[in-house]
Amino acid sequence: MEEPAPEPPKPFASRIVPVIVAGAFFMDGLDSSIISTSLPQMAESFAVSPPQMSAAITSYLVSLAIFIPISGWIADRFGARQVFCSAIAFFTLGSVLCGLSETLTELVLSRIVQGFGGAMMTPVGRLILTRTFPKDQLMKAMGYYMLPGMIGPTMGPLVGGFITTNFSWHWNFYINVPIGIIGIAVALRYIPEIRLKQHYAFDVWGFVLIACGMGTAQLAIENLGRNTLDIGAELALIFLAAIILAAYWFYARSRTNPVLDLKMFRGRTFSIAVIAGSVIRAGIATVPFLLPLLLQVGFGLDPFQSGLLTFLNTAGAMSMRAWVRHLVRRFGFRAVFLSGVFVLSAFMAGFALFEPTTPHVGIAAYLFIFGVLRSAQMIGMSALAYSDLSDEDMSKATSIFALAQRLSQSIGVGISATLLTVLAGNGAVSLADFKIVFLAIAFLMASSALGFRRLKPEDGWQVSGYRGGAG
Repeated sequence: MEEPAPEPPKPFASRIVPVIVAGAFFMDGLDSSIISTSLPQMAESFAVSPPQMSAAITSYLVSLAIFIPISGWIADRFGARQVFCSAIAFFTLGSVLCGLSETLTELVLSRIVQGFGGAMMTPVGRLILTRTFPKDQLMKAMGYYMLPGMIGPTMGPLVGGFITTNFSWHWNFYINVPIGIIGIAVALRYIPEIRLKQHYAFDVWGFVLIACGMGTAQLAIENLGRNTLDIGAELALIFLAAIILAAYWFYARSRTNPVLDLKMFRGRTFSIAVIAGSVIRAGIATVPFLLPLLLQVGFGLDPFQSGLLTFLNTAGAMSMRAWVRHLVRRFGFRAVFLSGVFVLSAFMAGFALFEPTTPHVGIAAYLFIFGVLRSAQMIGMSALAYSDLSDEDMSKATSIFALAQRLSQSIGVGISATLLTVLAGNGAVSLADFKIVFLAIAFLMASSALGFRRLKPEDGWQVSGYRGGAG
């Protein structure tokens, strides 16, 4: 394949492009959690039980799992800017359809449309950054890109609760319309069109296999800890997903350009960033799930109070964004990741020390510091994944990285929910149950060090600028 020939960037594009991509990432992140506090009102509107409303969340996540694998191919075929703008349009259209839905079935179908847009937006947005910025500027761009994705899911329950209380649940979806319109307009104005001049044929059978496998896997993960399926059905879903994904693995080995190219894992830095990164990301993803439950069920705080405290985790991440690249340039990825893993795991275990009598100021400070620590890991991993890749491999890498990111987050929440359910048995969840789960998740996060220790001191120097371990 030939290298992409980017158009000359428009004025100020180097500063505006990350902000545009970040806006789409924020919209996707916000939408992933905004309806969580509105489900009872939506259930009443649709005349269904609240547990049935989980289909509105599951359908969106399954749609993401199905369509993310083809995002890279579509961007190469039709151009990243065109696909990015179309993705925002699909997401916005899906939002309008969700707000207009009069039945749960209509809402689920609309969420699938939204999911298709979201499946293109975030990986293609990341692809735009990797092909627009030289590698020595990638960490700075990634810092702008990732923060809104951290803020969105945290703000979602607060914003959704406020909108539902003061207006109606429909506006949880309609607020995406002006954001989407503005996003399309500025993207067309400032994002350069970058595409490969040659592209390979679409892998139809590979897509069928990976879509069925990932969709089934996501469905199984979403049911972990919810007791919506009996244990036999849950195990059957997991087994079916494993069989289909194994079939795809054998199929992809014989293809030159499969829809999801697993040969990318032959790259050492990429495989470490994805696999070890997924382990620690799964642990980090449990905090927005476990902490509000602990604060409300264990400590008796109301949803608004717990939401404000939880948001300080994101505030800490925001404060660290500008410093991550300086930290990595000074010490290198290996040192930052290895030290960060153990400190972050220790902080995760520290949540088990929280008591109802713990001062709220102390909890707030602790969460802020935790946010600082996780920001260094998350931004660094996103940049390291692309450090050794050629331009023509970027689209393949973004599809894999985005899929791993989504699945690891779902798996983390699923594991923690299952542990809480098992520990509680037939009774209510106790404070002791939360403590055990936090300790278990801390151990899981610490295990990612086994992957990060395979890094060499100079790995990722193209991105970090650190050459202390070379030669």
